[in-house]
Amino acid sequence: MKFFSNSFRIISQSLRQIDLLFFSYLLITTLLIILSSDKTTNAVNLLITRSLILFAVFGILYWNAFKINTVIFFLRNTYPIIFSGYFYSETVYYNKLFLDNLDPVFIKLDAFFTEPQPSLLFSSYFSNSFFSEIMYFGYFSFYLLILGFVLYTFFKKRTIFLETIFILSTSLYIFYFIFGLFPSAGPQFYFSFPENSLPDAYFFDKVMHFIQRNGEQPTGAFPSSHVGISIIILILLRKKVSHLIYKIAFPFVITLILSTVYIKAHYLVDVIAGIICAPIIYHISSILYKPTS
Repeated sequence: MKFFSNSFRIISQSLRQIDLLFFSYLLITTLLIILSSDKTTNAVNLLITRSLILFAVFGILYWNAFKINTVIFFLRNTYPIIFSGYFYSETVYYNKLFLDNLDPVFIKLDAFFTEPQPSLLFSSYFSNSFFSEIMYFGYFSFYLLILGFVLYTFFKKRTIFLETIFILSTSLYIFYFIFGLFPSAGPQFYFSFPENSLPDAYFFDKVMHFIQRNGEQPTGAFPSSHVGISIIILILLRKKVSHLIYKIAFPFVITLILSTVYIKAHYLVDVIAGIICAPIIYHISSILYKPTS
């Protein structure tokens, strides 16, 4: 018993802003899962998984208190982003707590721009394999963008690493909260065959289909976090990192934005909302960050 009390004391004394962010998110969404438990049979499994994640985080924080090296320091500060992919998939279990699925609303809004539905029109007009490969890679580059940004700031811009990681983590979690307020599956899940089918490519279509089968859920379409987070990373690159890296990343982000509609992950209104939300969420996340002395 003394070991656990000492461990808790050591961990509590080493807590930082990013830990409070993570624990606050975990607590609030756990309550949302419990409140939604009558709508899903996965509540118990979700709570068990969350307990294991919490145990793993405590282990990282405890380990960091006694042995500081590059790997531990990296894990200690990036674990909220590492677990964010799992937290995204969880939103499907509580995103209908307040409203039912809003896909019909977003489809009607898209009709103001063009008919047929933009995600159907785009992929049918540009259906050759080479263009499809570019679009699939564009969507996949979201993961490369986050990984590259985290690694670059860690190894090359250590003085702003803690700040940028906090802003990025906070931005991800804010988007996840929004998904709970505006439930939407997106075209790839809402449409049925053949409307949800896509042109073949060479390689990255297989990669993205694998990720979608194993990591994607019918949730989180509005607003597009892929678009929003990518723009937030661009803002961070321009403001705090490097104009050169910003210019290198810019065309990848443009391709990514186009790809979200092309591969039917998002409606056009999702993309527009992601673009509008990005600077707002960036501003909120920046305000919440308080540098340690």
